[in-house]
Amino acid sequence: MSDHSASNGKLPGLLRPALSRNVALLLESRIPARLSWVGLHGAPRIVPIWFVWTGDQLVMATFAGAAKLAELYEGALAAASIDTESFPYRSLRMGGHLSLTSLDGLADEYRAAAARYLGESAGRTWCRSLEGRPQVVLRLTPTWASASDMSRSPFLAEHG
Repeated sequence: MSDHSASNGKLPGLLRPALSRNVALLLESRIPARLSWVGLHGAPRIVPIWFVWTGDQLVMATFAGAAKLAELYEGALAAASIDTESFPYRSLRMGGHLSLTSLDGLADEYRAAAARYLGESAGRTWCRSLEGRPQVVLRLTPTWASASDMSRSPFLAEHG
């Protein structure tokens, strides 16, 4: 399933509220996004990264000085995938342009992601250990997205 017609920065119809259950589960999961872009000299880059979905942007934060920041810039074209690791596979892919914002400390979205990935208490503890470290917030505004869900696959119906 895919809809590449979105040009307003919002996710295409399949992924807009009310989100499909599978898409919502992926956006609320503890699965890191796999952020990808074309790096220096045309080499493909893919890195796992925590994220928060705001309703129209995939927001990720990295620490100032991270190697990826040597290749990412305002307006860079990037894509992200959030997918399950076990069968039946479910995946969400989206792409668009990045905006970058430098901060003197931790981004609110990073704090929210830490709470989701690590749990409330452990997330707070983790963030306290990083207080004062500058971050760069990466905002991916999707211009296209697609989702897949193998749970309705004829293979599963026949062998399930």
